[in-house]
Amino acid sequence: MAKNKLSKAAISKACARHNWGLQWCWNYERMQASGFCYAMVPVIKELYDGEEEQCRQLERHMVFYNTHPGASSLVFGADVALEETYQTEVGDNLKVALMGPLAAVGDTVQAVLVQPPFSILTAALAYSGSWLSLITAIVPELVLFLLRWPLFNYGYKQGINVINDVSGAGTIDTLQTAATILGITVVGGFIPSMLLGGVKIKDIPVKAGEGFESAVRIQDTLDAILPFLLPIALCGFCYWLIKSRKVSPLYVILIVTAIAFIAGFFGFVYW
Repeated sequence: MAKNKLSKAAISKACARHNWGLQWCWNYERMQASGFCYAMVPVIKELYDGEEEQCRQLERHMVFYNTHPGASSLVFGADVALEETYQTEVGDNLKVALMGPLAAVGDTVQAVLVQPPFSILTAALAYSGSWLSLITAIVPELVLFLLRWPLFNYGYKQGINVINDVSGAGTIDTLQTAATILGITVVGGFIPSMLLGGVKIKDIPVKAGEGFESAVRIQDTLDAILPFLLPIALCGFCYWLIKSRKVSPLYVILIVTAIAFIAGFFGFVYW
């Protein structure tokens, strides 16, 4: 053994390697194991003498590993702390114990809470020609990426205690549920403004008498019943197709596209 205290340079280098290169060598056999092992090299080199021993220790980190790249920073930080105290078996078990739950949390936060609402907002800004669409497309992903550094530091400080922090009092389930509800609520709020928000049903002209014409204002009637009834009904129809009729989302998109072309061609609606 070389020493039992890592230098700040080794810790910083390992953190940077993990946050930048975890998925560089992603493969179907071991997924993120190569990136995790590559990030652990500066740590192992300081903790162990001799190339043979170093290679033997790095082999432990070539076992199957796969989780959300951002959440993995928490696991990696804790594993580095355990490597520093030579609790190698505990560190290996920690990876196995946390990679599944944290993958669920990370995927929920990124794929439900962050990406959908900001993607919709970006599309709306881009459609209106605003340069702010570039910011709303980049900044959220950049913030998620930069959060990997404080997550690593927290995991490193907590070490094995990170398991209690993550699993205690149903934290994971609560976080997943909260993120899912918030994400769906935000996306649902965009339905009226983004999905057919500018589409109106044309008035139907009706002859009221000789030389006079009136119109049946269908859109006003629908708005009086429920504002944005048309986009809400379309969302319900799509949900019914996917959930009850087991129609593929791709076919649902094609069906909606066909409905839009037919309605526009015959002049039933206007923008």
